[in-house]
Amino acid sequence: MVDGGQGRIDRPQPAMVRVRIPQALVDGSATRDLWDELAATFRQTIEKHRATIIFTNSRRLCEKLTFLINGDRTAPIAYSHHGSLSRELRLEVEQMLKRGNLRAIVATASLELGIDIGSLDQVILVQSPPSIASATQRIGRSGHAVGEIRKADFVATHAMDAVNAA
Repeated sequence: MVDGGQGRIDRPQPAMVRVRIPQALVDGSATRDLWDELAATFRQTIEKHRATIIFTNSRRLCEKLTFLINGDRTAPIAYSHHGSLSRELRLEVEQMLKRGNLRAIVATASLELGIDIGSLDQVILVQSPPSIASATQRIGRSGHAVGEIRKADFVATHAMDAVNAA
């Protein structure tokens, strides 16, 4: 419990956090199978939720996953969001998600703090974040409405990553 500075006690908001290990990783399948499996899983998750953020630890992975998730669709369901994109483009992507015109953002740390993108119902962390503080910030992006539970999935992409996520 934390004193919110005004004489009231703020209780931590409940969270549902899962560690997911893709079947391709369990089977030892080729790397391509892993990323194709993840993209298909992420598409299903995006379609089940109003707004999803998928966090990655690098710009390269952010762009790769966005490309694979959108696949051969005529209209993208996910856009990339990272520091190498112009500020104007990042703001437009944020507003599209907030207005409901976009279902998902694949992001780096560029969306961890202080950006109002509206209510999210799902956060996915691909690979373990660099710190517990970063993981907490990313998970905290979901479940902002009263009574909502924060929902996040850690998705491991290699064996040590599964250990770190747990």
